[in-house]
Amino acid sequence: MDRTELIAQIRGFLGNAGFSVSDPYVIRLPGFDLVARRDETLIIIKVLSNIDGLSEDVGTELRALAYLLKATPLLIGEKNGMKVLEDDVVYFRFGIQTVTASTLKNHVIEKIPVRAYAAPGGLYVNLDQKKIRRLRQEKNISLGSFAHYVRVSRRTVRMYEDGMSARIDIADRIEDMFEQSVTMPIDLLKPLIIETKKLPSYQKGQEHTKELQQEVFSLLQNIGYSIIPMDRCPFEALSKEKEKILLTCVQEYNKKLAEKAHFISSISKIIEKHAVVFTDKDVCKKNLEGTPIIGKKELKKIRDPEDVFTLILERITAE
Repeated sequence: MDRTELIAQIRGFLGNAGFSVSDPYVIRLPGFDLVARRDETLIIIKVLSNIDGLSEDVGTELRALAYLLKATPLLIGEKNGMKVLEDDVVYFRFGIQTVTASTLKNHVIEKIPVRAYAAPGGLYVNLDQKKIRRLRQEKNISLGSFAHYVRVSRRTVRMYEDGMSARIDIADRIEDMFEQSVTMPIDLLKPLIIETKKLPSYQKGQEHTKELQQEVFSLLQNIGYSIIPMDRCPFEALSKEKEKILLTCVQEYNKKLAEKAHFISSISKIIEKHAVVFTDKDVCKKNLEGTPIIGKKELKKIRDPEDVFTLILERITAE
C-alpha cells in the first residue's frame, strides 16, 4: 500500500473510532501528516512505509511538539528496513512508539490491548511486579522454585519482581505457573513526557532560518513570546506566552499561502490551539481559510503579547 492510501485508511478508521481528524496536506513535509483528537486524547501521527525513513532530527522535533501540546506522537509504518513489522507489537524509533496501521486500528476500534514491544533480543512484555510478588507469596512459591520453573536465575526473578520486563516466552511460562495473566498493556495513547531542557528554542541569527522568519520571530520575542522553531512542520514555530501557545506560520504572501492556511486551520481546530499567519505584506483580508493574518508592519506596532492574542481572536471570524 502506498503512503497516500495508508493515510486515507488511517483517517477513515480513526473517524469511525470517534476521533476528529485533520485534513491531509498536499505538500509532503517530514514533520507529521495527521492530528486526531477524541475527548482529551490528542495524537500526532507520522506515516512512513519504511520507518527507517524517520531521521533523528524529525523525531526530536516530533517529541517536542507532542510534549508542548500534551499529545501522543505515533509513527505508523509497514517495514523496518527489509523486515515487515508485526501487528500488535510496539516498535520504537528515536523514542517514538511505532506500530502498524492494523495495530492502531485494533487498539482504537476493537479495544485490543497491545502488550508486546520489540527490543534487542526479541519481543518483550511489561510485567505487573506487584501482582507477581503477591501471587508468589500467596502460593508459597520460593524464589528458587520460581526461577527453576521459568528457567532463569534467582537474580533475574528478583528483577522481575522489581519491575524488569521479560521476553514474551518467559512471560508465558510465568503466566502458566500462576495460571493467570501477569502482563501489563502498553498505552499507545499516553501523552509524551520529556525533559523541558531538550526543547528546541530560537536563537537570533539562527542558521537556515529565512529572513522573514528571523524578523517575525525577533519581533515576537521582543513582545514576550518564547519561540520554539518547527522546521519540518506546516507551521514554522510554536509561540508560547505563559499558558498560551500559538501555531505560528510565517510566509510570504503568495498563491501557496491559501492552501497552507487551510491546513493550518484544520489542525488548529483539532489541536484546540489558535493559529496565525504572519506575512510580509499588509493585506485587506483579515483571515485566510479561517486562519488570521497579521502583516509584518502591523506586528511591529504591537508592544504587548496579549494584544497579539486579542487581534487573532478578532480576525478568526472577520470577513
